[in-house]
Amino acid sequence: MTSEPAPRDDHLDLDAIEELCVASTPDPVLAATARETVPLLVAEVRRLRWLVSFGACDTAGTTGTEFVLALDEEMLAYFREMADVLVERVGISRAEAVARINAVYGTRESVSWGVGLLGHELPEYWAYGVYYGPDDRHRLPIGDPDADADIDFSTHPVRPAPPKDSPFWTLEE
Repeated sequence: MTSEPAPRDDHLDLDAIEELCVASTPDPVLAATARETVPLLVAEVRRLRWLVSFGACDTAGTTGTEFVLALDEEMLAYFREMADVLVERVGISRAEAVARINAVYGTRESVSWGVGLLGHELPEYWAYGVYYGPDDRHRLPIGDPDADADIDFSTHPVRPAPPKDSPFWTLEE
């Protein structure tokens, strides 16, 4: 009698895994640990799936920083400067600034062309681009006082922030 391999199911039933792990552990100490740990692991897997479903990059939620993409120290400092620009010059909360940056630069599409390109311009250039849309002359502010002198920031179009329930909001407001 030959048996065929079970069909591969890439969709994990996280509820079933949680129930099995907690219910099938005979050791009371291990069972107590499983009752605490398994739900946390299952919740983390669900959160990471949620990030991926929003188009976040593969490292989203695992970077240990407020940003959903993995950044070396130099780029982390650069991204934090971009957030500082939005907080200090535009007047939004740090949570919203980070969410906007994550939504633009923390997607699989953005990561594929590389964040190293950003370092060739001042952080203001990229920060303003995540907040403002082009004006009627198709211009974006770039952070240069001379180039931006004739821009009326109070009437410049503002891009919508990412939805509050999106994974790009990594900080509390």
